[in-house]
Amino acid sequence: MRNNTDWNKKLQPADDFESNWEWTKAHSEYHFDDSIVDQEGDWFKVLGRFDNPSIWKEETDRLVRESTKAINWQTRKFFGDSPKVSPMLKQEEYDIAQGGGDPKKLMLTNMLDELEDYPMLCKMKDHFGVIGDSKEFKVRCHTQLTGQMFNLHIDKLWDRCLDDPESICRITFFLEDWRPGQFYMYGNFVYERWKAGEAHIFDWANVPHATCNASNFPRPSIQITGLKSDKTRDIIANASRDTIWKLD
Repeated sequence: MRNNTDWNKKLQPADDFESNWEWTKAHSEYHFDDSIVDQEGDWFKVLGRFDNPSIWKEETDRLVRESTKAINWQTRKFFGDSPKVSPMLKQEEYDIAQGGGDPKKLMLTNMLDELEDYPMLCKMKDHFGVIGDSKEFKVRCHTQLTGQMFNLHIDKLWDRCLDDPESICRITFFLEDWRPGQFYMYGNFVYERWKAGEAHIFDWANVPHATCNASNFPRPSIQITGLKSDKTRDIIANASRDTIWKLD
């Protein structure tokens, strides 16, 4: 990705902001200029793709059936590695309410946080070499059902490694082919038409992003958050849409 982030910036007190959007925008290096047409590679890039989706189809079908925890901004932490709500929940919910939405009713996605019973999906997850302890590392399965959407926001992953935030990464890979009505948005670039097994990474510290499923099919994906190992950095450095990873 083309932006060289200033990782030494001082984070401002969250209590000084009424809005989560305004707090994250204050620390973002995105241009916020709608006249600029973002391109793939500016703020996100495709890393490559696993071959032969039939290998993980049975596990994907089961994952969709078992991803039954519909979450909003308040409850998303309960199903992860924290028993507490987000420290900026008030600001996060403000952003939805000011747009006329109900933050308690807006369901973002259905989640599952445990992959032990999915050996092939675990193999795919482990491929990227993302590392970290229980605070730094997290895997989440996002099965976004019809009508669910994650409103525009910028991630706040700084606390996963305050001493070296550059080492933090968030990688997503899709388990099924894109269907019309499904999309991610990075900046003002609409990311669509992905293939099953395709993985991508984005500039979590800077780029506003959102996702929605307006199709008539579930959209399953797996998100990995943690620290880059040498293997992760090598994958990122050699990223290409033409890269194919073969699974045994």
